[in-house]
Amino acid sequence: MARYDPHDKFYRKAREKGLPSRAAFKLDEVLGRFHLVRPGARVADLGCAPGGWLAILSRAVGRGGRVVGVDLAPCANLAPNITTISGDIRDPAVRAAVIEKLEGRAALVTSDLSPKLTGIAERDQARARELLDAALDFARDALTPGGAMVVKIFMGAGFDEARAAFDQNFATVDVVRTQATRPGSAELYLVARNFRPRPGA
Repeated sequence: MARYDPHDKFYRKAREKGLPSRAAFKLDEVLGRFHLVRPGARVADLGCAPGGWLAILSRAVGRGGRVVGVDLAPCANLAPNITTISGDIRDPAVRAAVIEKLEGRAALVTSDLSPKLTGIAERDQARARELLDAALDFARDALTPGGAMVVKIFMGAGFDEARAAFDQNFATVDVVRTQATRPGSAELYLVARNFRPRPGA
């Protein structure tokens, strides 16, 4: 069995590049493989603290783009094209604030949301699914037609059901495991492309 080294090459690489976390390389890999965002795009990043994904997204959209991050924990605005909001994305007022700061429909919504684990499997799975559903609900309101979404998900009970919800809203949904994911982790990412708005939305 592979042994996890908390100070592995991705940890060291993040330190060398001045990135807040190794998680940055997970998104960087996904964006490189699927080409989800162009310079000048608008992006919403859910669960943005400590800022690893914000750094990657800021670079991807460039000076003319806009990245709005939201998290329960405060997170600094790392660049002029980044705005962060402290709050719960399940709160309608917070969702509205994120959409307002985007100043238009997003080309991409990313979500690294994860609950604080209790060790009680059923409870943790229910909380994870609640956050997954909240991220998808937000994306339905915020994405432009044809837009994309990257969302963290864990392999386990309810995985197929959760993926099916994305299949209903996107033309293509891929399941991805990144190189920077810790050995033995059940963490995966859904890469959903070509968003199809609901009739009348």
